[in-house]
Amino acid sequence: MSSIRVHVTAREIMDSAVVKMDTIMARYRFTDPKIRETAAGFVNRYRRNPNTPARGGGSLGHSVGMEVHDVRNPSPTLEPGYVFTIEPQMTTPDGELSVRLEDMILMTENGYENMSAFVPVEIADIERLMAQPGFGAHALKLKTGKPR
Repeated sequence: MSSIRVHVTAREIMDSAVVKMDTIMARYRFTDPKIRETAAGFVNRYRRNPNTPARGGGSLGHSVGMEVHDVRNPSPTLEPGYVFTIEPQMTTPDGELSVRLEDMILMTENGYENMSAFVPVEIADIERLMAQPGFGAHALKLKTGKPR
């Protein structure tokens, strides 16, 4: 998120993010080799790929507009008013564990606004929210009282 800037390409954002992720990876003391391998694979997906120079590595996310998955940004750079998701996903090679965080970003004149910043991401915060009335099974009932 700290690499997102207005008037730059998605590729430039990913290149900046990879440098930051490499620094974190070099300093972090992993206790589980499978998690280290998974994290390294995650970072590598965002590196430039010489086999696809026009696009590079992984995807930053997708456009949001009249449809949830709109066509790509009509501009080569992220300009004010553009709305897109940033949705990194990390999955262990065996598929045993998978985590995806998705945020909706609005580009502004001075940078960006994270329109989903109010959504909790820490386990304790999520559990506290889910324990509130109206969430969980209660939120999934139709007017007939039958679960969806």
